[in-house]
Amino acid sequence: MLQRFFAVSVLLLLSLPAHAQTELISLRLWCELEPMVQENEEYPLSTAAAQARALEEARGILSGMIYGFRFSYTPGDSVRKIGEQFTITPVAEVLWGDPNLRIADAYIKESLLFVKVSYELEDFQFARRRAWASNSVEASSGVGSYSVFTAPGPEGKRQALQEALKNAVREALRPVHYNKPREVTGEIIIWSEPQTVIRSGTYTTQLDVKLRVKEIRSYSLF
Repeated sequence: MLQRFFAVSVLLLLSLPAHAQTELISLRLWCELEPMVQENEEYPLSTAAAQARALEEARGILSGMIYGFRFSYTPGDSVRKIGEQFTITPVAEVLWGDPNLRIADAYIKESLLFVKVSYELEDFQFARRRAWASNSVEASSGVGSYSVFTAPGPEGKRQALQEALKNAVREALRPVHYNKPREVTGEIIIWSEPQTVIRSGTYTTQLDVKLRVKEIRSYSLF
């Protein structure tokens, strides 16, 4: 009887759908305790303030990894005297205080707080990621930089991330569109954990994305 119960239990476990298992996204982030641009009187940052910054950074990245962004891209054109423009709008966001967002580990090394953040996906969030995993969805990658002297750490890292997203869109369009379009719109999702370092006085971010181009508007007249 016991053997029969064990066999049935094993069959039930094997029959569970894959998405019923716990799905986690882990991010390894860092925060400067002595940032190049001092924002207020708190200097250096306390560990608690640095952890709060890391969680806010994680919230933004996770929103881009789960829900993605709507984007609009206008290539620069010197002949037409049009400057390059790139804007993103979150499709949805992970909310501040979400109980699925946790700090799993943290330590300080050389005036940097290193944090491992984990986020447990809900079933509908995992389903969104799985829908983007199709081979029919275009993949790309990009690198973006922003000066560490121009803005405080959180804003500088956000700008580097946005620059990397823009360059990923440019790389995806380059092989298939020889004439500069007037505007390109679509959706983009951060596919794997972005990597950010300080290099030559800049925050530099490298990331992989998936994107769907919704519309390409061309110039009707020169």
